[in-house]
Order: sequence, then C-alpha cells, then structure tokens
Amino acid sequence: MAISTLRKLILLLCPLIGLNAHAQPDHYDVVVYGGTPGGITAAIAAAREGASVVLLEQTKHVGGLSTSGLNRDEGEHMDRSTFGGLCERFTFEAARRSGTKTENTIEGPRIWLSSVAEKVFLEMLEEAGVPVKYDQLLDSVEKDGGNLVSLQVRGGESYQGRVFVDASYEGDLMAMAKVSYALGREARATYNEEKAGVRYLDKKINVSPYDKNGDLLFGIMPGKPPEEFSASEHPICYNVRLNLTTDRKSWLPIQKPANYDPVKHELLARCIEAGYLKNINQILGLYNIPNTPDRECNNRQFSIVSMSIPGAQTPWAEATFEERERIHKLYRDYTHGMLWFLKTDKRVPPAMRRQMGLYGFCKNEWKDNDHWPWYLYVRAARRMVGSYVLTLADITENRNKEDVIHVGSHYIDSHHVARYVVDQDHFINEGRMWQEGMTFDIPYRAITPKAAECGNLLVPVCVSASNVAFAAIRLEPTWMHLGEVAGMAAALAVNENVAVQQIDVAELQSMITKAGLPLKSSKADK
Repeated sequence: MAISTLRKLILLLCPLIGLNAHAQPDHYDVVVYGGTPGGITAAIAAAREGASVVLLEQTKHVGGLSTSGLNRDEGEHMDRSTFGGLCERFTFEAARRSGTKTENTIEGPRIWLSSVAEKVFLEMLEEAGVPVKYDQLLDSVEKDGGNLVSLQVRGGESYQGRVFVDASYEGDLMAMAKVSYALGREARATYNEEKAGVRYLDKKINVSPYDKNGDLLFGIMPGKPPEEFSASEHPICYNVRLNLTTDRKSWLPIQKPANYDPVKHELLARCIEAGYLKNINQILGLYNIPNTPDRECNNRQFSIVSMSIPGAQTPWAEATFEERERIHKLYRDYTHGMLWFLKTDKRVPPAMRRQMGLYGFCKNEWKDNDHWPWYLYVRAARRMVGSYVLTLADITENRNKEDVIHVGSHYIDSHHVARYVVDQDHFINEGRMWQEGMTFDIPYRAITPKAAECGNLLVPVCVSASNVAFAAIRLEPTWMHLGEVAGMAAALAVNENVAVQQIDVAELQSMITKAGLPLKSSKADK
C-alpha cells in the first residue's frame, strides 16, 4: 500500500480508536536534519506526500538565515519565473505580513522581517503536521551497509528513518555518513574553471598591515599571497547579518561591548584615515526594509574592510559545536566592536560618527538572544562530491540537464575570502567573484551521493558542486526549491522501496510540476 494511502487511513481511524493522530512513532519514513529553509520545505513536501517526517533543528528556532537577518529572496539577481511551490508561498506571505510588496515583479526582491518569517515557517510546518525537535546536535550515526539506519543526537535521543535529508548549512550528517565532500576552493586546473581558486580582482591597498611592533594587524592573514588560481583551503567569508534601526520607538542603543578592543579595528581606522572609506555605506551593506526605518546590515562585498574576519571562517565546517560557538562569538564581538568604533572613535570623521550614531539594535528582533541573530551567516562549508559535480561549465555552457529538478539563475557571487600582506606598506584582498548569471539546470544527481557511499541520503543544501558553481547556487530560494524536491524524492524512494539513486526521475519531475515548481524559465536568456 502506498504510504500516502496508508497515512490517510491512519488519520481517519485514529479518532475512532481513541489515538492522537499527531503522535509520532520512533521510526520515521523521512528524517530531516537542519531546520533551514531548505530543511523546512523538504519536511513539508515529504509530509504532503504522506510520509511520516521529523524535522531536527540545531538551535531553538527554525528558518536558518531567513529568520536570522537575511530578509530578502534576492530576486533582483535571479530569474523570478523559476520560483514556485513552497518558496513562492513563503516569500509572498512573509513579505505581505511585513508590509512590503509581494507582486511578481521582474526586478527587485521580496523583503520581510525575521520575526515575521519565523511565524510563517512555523505555521507552514504546523499545517503540514511536521513535528519539530529543537537543540538537536548530531552526535553519531548508524549505518547498515550503504544505508543510514539512524542518527543520534546529544542527550541520547535516536531517530530511525528510511530516508534522511541533510539540510544543514555545514553538511554534518553527510560527513558523518562517510559521503565524499570538498572544502575550500578548487584550483583552476581541477575542473578547468576560469574563475576557480585564488583570485585577485582588486588592487592592493596602500595601508600598512603591520603594527608598531611589526606584528600583523587583526584581519590580516599570515603568509605570502598564494599563487593566483591555485587551490585554497579558505571558503567564502562569513559574517553576522543583523538588523539596525533609526526608529527610537524600537531602538536599543549600541553600547560599548564589555570586551571591546579597539586594536581589532586598527586596519579599518587606517583605511578611513587614508581616504579609502569616506562614509558608513562604504563599510557596511545597509539594505532598506520597505515601510520601516530598519536596515539589514551585511558584509559589503566591494568594501576594503567590512564585517568579515578573513580566515576565521576556515575551521567552521569541520569544527565541533563548541568550537563553532566560539567562532560565532568571535564574529559577534567583532561586529559589535566595529559598530561601537564607528560610532565613537575619534579617528572616525565626525560625519561618519553621526551617521553611525543614528542606528541602534532592533528590539523587536531576536528577543531571546539580546537582539542578535541566532545563526552566523555561513555562506558555504562542505560541498558534496556526488556522482556528478556541477562546475562553471554547467552554469554558463552545458546548461541543460535531462534529470533537471530546478532552474538556477543567480549571479556567480563571492565576497572577499582572504587578506594578505603584499609588502611593508600594502595589503590585498582576495577571492571576490561577481558575474551576471543566466539560467541553468540543476540535476537530481547534484543532491544524491554516490550510490556506493549512501543509498538513502539526500543533500539539497551542500550540493555536489565546485566552489565556483556553488557560488551561483548558495541562495535560500534555490535551497528551498531543492529542499522541496528532496522531500518529494524521499517520499518516492520510501514508496517505491528503492535507493534514492534509483527512483523514477520522470515521475519525480511530474510531481515537481504538479507542485508548481517550474522546470523551465519563461524568460529568454540574457
């Protein structure tokens, strides 16, 4: 009997025999690890197809970056005609309730408030009957041959499943399941990618990277600048993506941090004094949230010094949860200190200090976390190495795939990655990429591991792609679409009692279309 039919029968019979229809068994058809937007859509889609599902979230809140300061769908950089399904439903409703535009515009993003986004996600999960477990930190897994049997979290709880979905930003479940993955950035020669590896798109900066004792300033990485196009262990930068406001009714002043250290902002001070940075908007990416005085505050891609800490992102992917917490705190303390420095330090011109002084923290956001986002903005960590690895050629040339499950369209986008000494008087930023995108097919093979490594795991976030290709995929709308497809594929594998690599992809594509997810763009390529 199909799982959808069986589940409907159980739901009908439960009230008659006095059982709670929402009571969950110890064994689930589908176990989703990671309450990111992609994990949420995976869980909802699997439940919609009749599978029993549990969603395991590492923090106390669902939504990943979409509820932690990334308040837009970035539709201005994408082909909105490729959006659909649960992603379209979420972005429309979150924007509508936040009082911003929801029309299906050709240009411009849908924008929301983080607190509103969390409510929308929770309502969608409740409507689908998906139970959410919080504070679930992966501890170990059990495998039988090539299949996962269960995962265990800290505290001892175990979740058995027939199919698992790793929707975490880090790919923790994938790694623990011994699935192959890559870190950092491949060399240009690895996949013959023009944009791969170490990249010097920006000129050296005429500011000394050394302090008076000859030691490197904070934010300068040790060692000589590596050879251009060589491989690098360092992924794209991370930062805290918070909200600021000028509305005194919902405004909390930026106070001096308890552990404030102005030395950490010496490089920023020198760049300001040298005339490279003349206003706050050249340092911070401040994005409007319509109909509010609030701003998203993000690392500024083209800035010389901004909210990232070059090199601090590198250990994150392989770090323990305790180590990640320390790294997250380092970013939060650095960001808080930067805001205070820009607001108060006499080396900052008065006009810039006044500009920064207008802003405060948003007291209506992240109330249980001292008004700081729950998640660090992890742009990329592990990337699966599956049977097919998407590369630059798949993004720009060989763009059509027979097993297409979603159409990507974002720019090839990387902020600065690293920062090195050039000589006694100069430093250079490295790693930036920015190229207008075009539509490209993402194949089902990109979310499935090699069959010999695991037959019941799907990976819709840390997809099988080179660093360059991943730079065009690493968007929440893309992950939401891939998550929804992963949920449908998981249910299909359960229904057909086959490995995820063996499902009928044509049937999956039919399900995708019926769910309202486009498999073609309605626009001509740019």
